[in-house]
Amino acid sequence: MNYTSLVLTVATFLVILVFLAIVGLSAQKRPRLTGYEGMAGETGVVRRHAGFRGRHVMEIRGELWWCRSETQLSPGQEVRVVSHDPDDPVLVVEHFNRKGS
Repeated sequence: MNYTSLVLTVATFLVILVFLAIVGLSAQKRPRLTGYEGMAGETGVVRRHAGFRGRHVMEIRGELWWCRSETQLSPGQEVRVVSHDPDDPVLVVEHFNRKGS
């Protein structure tokens, strides 16, 4: 077998492996964009009154999510996601006013 082709093949695979490792590690450092972790700071609109366990339904990014708030919420009200409850699939929100409106 030709040692030159073997060395080139191994070198090519090593370059590809290093590239994939760098891309994978950089992806781990980025903030999450999906799920509960990616919702903090997003704004949405309350769609339904409190129901089961005092949860409201809000629309955010075109999806419906359960949310709760310390203040009274009403349908059509704009809210901002503050955090999420780690023990319950619920977003914690607060009333949000856009400047100039």
